[in-house]
Amino acid sequence: MWRLEDIITAAKGTVLKKDREVFTGISTDSRTIRDGELFIPIVGKSFDGHTFIEQALEISRGGTLCRNDHPVSLADASGTVILVEDTNQSLLDIARFKRESLSGTFISITGSNGKTTTKEILAGMLKKKFHVHHNEKNLNNLIGVPLSILAITGEPDACILELGTNMPGEIKKLATTTDPDIALITNVNPSHLEGLESLDGILEEKLDLFRYTRPHGKILVNIDDPGIAARYRQTSHTAITFAIENDAYYRLRVIRDLGWEGSVISIISPVGTIEARTSLLGRHNFYNLLAAATTASVMGVDHALIAQAIEEFSSYDNRLQPIESSRGFIIIDDTYNANPSSMQWAVRTLSDLPSNGKKAAVLGGMKELGKDSAFYHREMGKFLKNMKDIGLIALFGDETADTFSEVGNTRAVHFNDKGQLIEYLRSHLNSGDTVLIKGSRAFKMEEIVEALK
Repeated sequence: MWRLEDIITAAKGTVLKKDREVFTGISTDSRTIRDGELFIPIVGKSFDGHTFIEQALEISRGGTLCRNDHPVSLADASGTVILVEDTNQSLLDIARFKRESLSGTFISITGSNGKTTTKEILAGMLKKKFHVHHNEKNLNNLIGVPLSILAITGEPDACILELGTNMPGEIKKLATTTDPDIALITNVNPSHLEGLESLDGILEEKLDLFRYTRPHGKILVNIDDPGIAARYRQTSHTAITFAIENDAYYRLRVIRDLGWEGSVISIISPVGTIEARTSLLGRHNFYNLLAAATTASVMGVDHALIAQAIEEFSSYDNRLQPIESSRGFIIIDDTYNANPSSMQWAVRTLSDLPSNGKKAAVLGGMKELGKDSAFYHREMGKFLKNMKDIGLIALFGDETADTFSEVGNTRAVHFNDKGQLIEYLRSHLNSGDTVLIKGSRAFKMEEIVEALK
């Protein structure tokens, strides 16, 4: 329940019309709003939620926020009307108000890669001891994060929130809203360059999470990431480091490589050792496991329970998922998304895994790289050229023409027609082969996976 006076305080609003003083919840979607809820009309580049105020009030008969300067006639509205300066900001402010009412530990996670996987692994670890809330899937933007906070019921011991960004200033807003007790940056790599412009721009944006962590909070630092390692001391927070390559408070090493079955890992720290078998493939997932285990250990979860959670966690949602096709070749489905770093990690994983036949990489383009798109696609081509054990390289989309020019037509093929690419793969993949399929969401590479199953 939300009291009108709390909404006014949080959103810095003024009442235009008062029909109701208590709201059953908050909604930003006029299609799913329920009786008694307060509607917050979100404004985006190509839509304006104010258009749906009357529809929302007709269903909920609760109330609505409305921007001061918006030309909407609400004199006959069937609900309370609150005027605010910016409805999008009000959503963040109301979520911050809710966050301040909760006494549990708030953990915020950002980074170029591994945010969602780290969050999901960590949730499994913390649930061994605590009542945990975390944002669903990757609802990590300026709308999804506040809605995740507003969805909290009861009093969780821990709240894990993944924060995403593609424009400067977004992490600052999200960190101010979540006000974390513990902050984690997984890594800083080329991604969302269209909005953040440069690797340094990405680093600056991500570091805002550390800057806006609670004064007596803790920051968890991937000391193997050179950008983070060079800058994390700029805040006065208690820093806890983790690494694979460098000395750190928590350090992971691989005890045994089990091929397709995963690995046995050990995480060593002054407060104890965690040894577990993981089914996750890829070196980058070691960092996700290490980051989550470090956080759980800092939260006081017994190391035996952390190990148990590691062993229970498996790949999901098109993230390096092995699938055996009906024709006997193995598909590694990594179609969730792609940027230069994750693309290289996936290809390295393919290279490291055993195969009874040839290894093939089917790669779509990488979006949101801005003016550096051609450069990073060419760099990917140079990288692929050196991966001598990848016998077949099939590239898809306009952007990968730059990749193809670097690899050359003796080892690679290039398609702009997905149907033609699928037919080519059907005629060139045999039983025993292993094929990695990956690309940015825009290319819908999962359609190729479905066609080859």
